[in-house]
Order: sequence, then C-alpha cells, then structure tokens
Amino acid sequence: MEDLIILCKSYKKDMFRAKRMADSISRFNFDNILLYICVPSEDLNGFSELLKGVSCKIITDEDVLEKTYQIYGQMPKLFPKHLNQQMIKMEFWRLGLCKNYVWIDSDNYFIKPFNKRTFLSDKGDPYTIRHNSEELRLYSKKYNLKIIKKFEKMAAHVSSLFNRSGVLYNFGYSPLIWSCKVLESFYSDYLKPFDKTIYEILYKYPCEMHLYGEYLHFSNIIPILPVEPFFKVYHYSEMFYESEMMGESDASLAEKYYGIVMQSNWTNIKESKKNDFERFKRFLRNSKRKLNLIDFH
Repeated sequence: MEDLIILCKSYKKDMFRAKRMADSISRFNFDNILLYICVPSEDLNGFSELLKGVSCKIITDEDVLEKTYQIYGQMPKLFPKHLNQQMIKMEFWRLGLCKNYVWIDSDNYFIKPFNKRTFLSDKGDPYTIRHNSEELRLYSKKYNLKIIKKFEKMAAHVSSLFNRSGVLYNFGYSPLIWSCKVLESFYSDYLKPFDKTIYEILYKYPCEMHLYGEYLHFSNIIPILPVEPFFKVYHYSEMFYESEMMGESDASLAEKYYGIVMQSNWTNIKESKKNDFERFKRFLRNSKRKLNLIDFH
C-alpha cells in the first residue's frame, strides 16, 4: 500500500485539461508519486489513447462505485449527476490502494517541483487545506457580495451537521490531501451507526471538501495540520485578467504556489440553450429533488 498517490476524477469534456494536468505531474513529480485518473467506462478508450506515454494508471468510475453499491445499494434514480464526481472522490479509499491521496481536478496543473513532503509532514500525516477565503472575499467585495454570502451559507450548513459553530473555514481548493483513515472513520463511525448513506449526505450537504474538513474537526482522527491552498485559483475571469495586467506569470506565481487552477466554469465555451422540452424535463427533475422524492433507502 502506497503512503500517497494522486487521484484525478475526469471525463470526456475535460480530457485535454486532464492531459495538461498529467503532463505537468510527469514533469515536476520528483518522488514519482503514482497518478490515477478515474473516468467513466465509455471514456476509457479516449483517455487511454490521449495519455499514451504518460505515466499514469487509468481506472473507471465503475471500479470505484462497485464497492459503494455493495455497501449502500444502487444509486437513487434521481441522484444528481454532478454529485457523482464528489462521491467518487469520497469513496476512492475503498480500493485500498493507499493511506492518503492528493485529489486534483482536470483544470489544475503544476508549475514547479513537488514531492511527498510537499503534502505530508515528517511523521507522515497529511496537511489539511484550511483558510479564510481572503482572495474570494476581496473579489466578492469588489464585484458581487452574493458570492461570499453563498459560500458562508454553504459552510455554515455543513458545519451544522457536526454541531460546530465559530469560524467558517474554507477547506478548498484542489489539490487537497485526504487521509483514508479519516474517510473510513466517516463511514464506520458516523454514516453506518446513524444509518445514513453517502447518497443522502451528499444530496443534503453537496460539498465534499467541507464534509471531509468538518468531519476531521469533529473526529480528530488524525492531527490537523492546516495550510493555505497549494495552487493559485482563478475562480472568475476577472481574477485572471487582473493577474495578467499585474504581470503575473508561472515564474512569479511559483514563488508562492505549486500550481494553477483555471476553473472551467468560466473557461468553457458556452453551449447553446437546450430546447424547451429538455428544459421542462430538467425543471421536473429539480422539482422532485426539492420535494425530497429521492428514496435513499
């Protein structure tokens, strides 16, 4: 079993971003930490072809979820598809491949060398991303106050699950280092005794980063070693353009950060609107979800 591996959950639309991410890991990975890329089975051939010659192991969503289904049963029919990615990140520990894993998104890439000690202490404990959202607060104050209010509402919602009050920490952004020991405890010491499923928890508290961070504070299974984010995150286009105007570059950012996140929510080409029938079907699905018609048992 490895002390540490890297996991990227990706899919077809992010294939070329994943290639950039994997290439950056190959370039800067001084300890040859194993990279796993997890994709839907229908995307496996495309990723295998694109990543020929890249040092990584490609697994499928089904490889991970097979064990999840054995524990919790099949996924509810109306379970939101966008939560699949979060669920796979939280259930990856079940494969028994490592003690800790760094999960990284496809729109991330490294800009300088890293090794195991970048993510683990001398005693082998993983660092925990935990900060006060300073950059996001500054952006929100300048452009849209609703952004930080939305974040605080989400953070308070998740912390309330574990009866924690006080500082509303931010436990993002990727890459994050997660302990399999913490995730196993979340299942055996929290979900199982209270007869809850991963489907139910993610549906009601849809933020895997905060579920992990808040449970870690609740359980104290491992020492909490807080650090600031490893990567420079461009949440919105204005952040990137302002950075460019200030003359920031990979070289200058590397003085503080190990990599960059170009969030795909603003870099994606906007798709044309769906036809009225498709929009109506989506409305019905969302309405059912709001009425809590998903059967979690």
